Amino acid sequence: IGDKTLADARALGQKVRGMGLDIVAFTPEQCIYPINISAKEQELRDRSVRYFLESMEFAVECGAPALLVTAGGGYRDEPASEALERCVDSMALLCDRAQKLGIDLWMESLPDSFANIVRSAKELRALMDQLASPALHAVYDVAGAVMTREQPEDYFTHLAGRVAHVHFTDSDAAGGHLAWGEGIIDLDKLVGYLRSQNYEGSLTIELTNWKYNVDPTPPLKQCVQAMRKALGRA
Repeated sequence: IGDKTLADARALGQKVRGMGLDIVAFTPEQCIYPINISAKEQELRDRSVRYFLESMEFAVECGAPALLVTAGGGYRDEPASEALERCVDSMALLCDRAQKLGIDLWMESLPDSFANIVRSAKELRALMDQLASPALHAVYDVAGAVMTREQPEDYFTHLAGRVAHVHFTDSDAAGGHLAWGEGIIDLDKLVGYLRSQNYEGSLTIELTNWKYNVDPTPPLKQCVQAMRKALGRA
């Protein structure tokens, strides 16, 4: 974003579809780079909103039906309510634009080590209720929920009917995103629970653990094989 054009986005979408694949969502970088829609500084907040607005245009052009966003946060020495108020203002702008473009926004909560607002399924639901936008949906991050000490039930209770996507990875006890079979999550039990909730959204593999950086292909294949078996497509 910022370096590629909308023509590049269209070319990317065509390339992906040419491989027989669909893009379920576009997820621009927002956890490492200085992107924070709830920032106290107006300049940084405005830059972040513009970044997501541009990302929406990119998503539309590449054929993605959704864009993933996070709420950001404020300084730890200021009331979290002030950051939440800024988040609501920013998200209102983004939701309005998303509706006009016909694209959904997917939001996931982040653990306390990342942010001081929207840190759980319950807090995410409160934000969604406040915004009351049909464009805004929730993401359940399996490993992220381990970090916030939540269970699948928390997401499908507080966010009933609003979970559109699952970041579907194994996890260690600290919330490290691992390949299936390397962590503590019972894959078959989780799949069974999702089916019991009639979940029909998408699942994506999210391997953010640094140990996979040098050679990510083996753990990705490991995940695909495990998921196909658990989902009955082996």
